[in-house]
Amino acid sequence: MIDVAEYWRQAQEALEKGDTGLAVACLENAVRQNPADPEAYRALGRILRFAGRPDEAAAWYRRCLEIAPADAVATMGLAALGRGPVPERLPNDVVLYVFDRNAGSYEANMRSLGYRTPEVLLGLLRAEGGAEGGSLDVLDLGCGSGWCGPLFRPFARRLVGVDLAPRMLAIAAGKHVYDELIQSEMLEYLARTAGGFDVVVAANVLIYFGDLASLADGVARVLRPGGRFLFDVEKGEGPEPGFHVGGRYTHSLAVLESALLSRGFAFGRIHETVMRTELGAPIAGLHCVVRRTS
Repeated sequence: MIDVAEYWRQAQEALEKGDTGLAVACLENAVRQNPADPEAYRALGRILRFAGRPDEAAAWYRRCLEIAPADAVATMGLAALGRGPVPERLPNDVVLYVFDRNAGSYEANMRSLGYRTPEVLLGLLRAEGGAEGGSLDVLDLGCGSGWCGPLFRPFARRLVGVDLAPRMLAIAAGKHVYDELIQSEMLEYLARTAGGFDVVVAANVLIYFGDLASLADGVARVLRPGGRFLFDVEKGEGPEPGFHVGGRYTHSLAVLESALLSRGFAFGRIHETVMRTELGAPIAGLHCVVRRTS
């Protein structure tokens, strides 16, 4: 019997070749071979979701929940399809499911989608006067595999990375650029740390938060006066966060201003660009620098 992980690998290869039908067939086989494994059902739901077959995707997510009623991934999948309530942020179980299981291929996959947010944020720090003198205390929030680490190390007297996924942290550790790597949920870390950072970098992070209030409070708490917060968002419209079929949140400039200006931040440079592609379509984004003024 082939396990679900192998079927998922085959499905991803089929998607990379543009063969959605084969990708779906691979995961239908996974369900037939593993009828008691919720992973097979949620994987098939995810493929169908991205294939633009929402009714079928929802049906498989619901079948997953029949086997595992508390399954956060299936619940989030239904929310992404507009078939269930949208949470204020991506649940921790979903974070681990998405990132820990894909840690080994994360950077290669993201590069293939044209993702270069770490490099863009580095450019914004330089444009805001950041100097490569090793004089800054830098927090890489949601550091993942450590993509930002080598880029921001020349600026850092101290470089700390925080992430929930242990396999991602293991890859970050192998880059030998962090002074400290901490496995923690981000808001919990921000609430308990003494702070004292000059720069907080959050690359590919805010897209997993709908309500930004708690995150903004935490970042304001750990930044020194004058410190910079560098981040990216998928560009949304209107006065409220959005949520789309990809399972990520969107934020307009108005939403960002509402969350940050009232917490003592002033906006610096804002760079609008294509963040990445998804199923061949460009995803518009905003890359921002804000400064803590009080």
